[in-house]
Amino acid sequence: MLKLPNTNYKFTDKKISPFSVMSMVLSSISFVALVVSLIISYNTAGQIDERFGLTALLCVVFSLVSLGLSIRTYFQKNVYHIFSHIGIGIAAINLVYLMYVYGIGIIG
Repeated sequence: MLKLPNTNYKFTDKKISPFSVMSMVLSSISFVALVVSLIISYNTAGQIDERFGLTALLCVVFSLVSLGLSIRTYFQKNVYHIFSHIGIGIAAINLVYLMYVYGIGIIG
């Protein structure tokens, strides 16, 4: 007689929320745009166009929307929160970096 090694499987109804995936995508796009603008700014010794400032403002909007979508996901039931955690982490890094850059710009 053939006996299966473990027959006590627990199946779940949890799904991945599209809001959490969108949160991770938005915060990742924002992060990549900030890294690219940082590299370009470093290579030109800080002499960059106003377009990069507009990009930073757009990154702020993307990060705030990402935080909102992640927080909305926490109120849903039977969903995995791994993408929400990643989205919140990247968005928080983006916002802290942008607060630092804007703070240096106001002081200096």
